[in-house]
Formats: sequence, C-alpha cells, structure tokens
Amino acid sequence: MTGHGPGVSWLAARTGKNPDELAGSPAAVASALREAFALAARSTAPDPEVRARARAEADALREQFAAAPPAEAFAARVTAALRDAADRLRRTD
Repeated sequence: MTGHGPGVSWLAARTGKNPDELAGSPAAVASALREAFALAARSTAPDPEVRARARAEADALREQFAAAPPAEAFAARVTAALRDAADRLRRTD
C-alpha cells in the first residue's frame, strides 16, 4: 500500500476498502463521497445526540488532518468543510 493522506484513509475506512482499492475504483470513490456527505448531514441533524456524535467524528478527523502533512488538496477542502460545520454547530448549541 502506498502512503495515503488522512482523507483517503478515512474515506477508505468508512467504505470498508483499503486506500489502494478506493483510489482504483470509481464506485468506491462514489460510496466514500456519500459517507462524507452523510457526515456533513449528520452535523446539522435536529437531534442533538446525532449532532454530537457527528461533531466527535469530525473533530477526530480534523485532528488526523492536522497531524498529517497536507499532501492532498481534497484533504484541505474536507478539513475546511468540517471546520465550517463545527463552527455552525457551536453557534447552534
């Protein structure tokens, strides 16, 4: 397996693929993107418990991005989106 950034690793884990499988499969990428969108949707759910779990997952993912070198433009975009979602959640709590 080649070195993959935290974005690819997270998406691969969410879809049950290894990062190399994810990178080589358009269907796996589509599935992984659905997972990312689902996390974003959960972060704005009306249920505070669902939002809290989404926030914890987003915070853990953000920490992984912060600890890794910014090797992927995609990782930077996901990080920014998660930061925005977390800020929105904090303003609504």
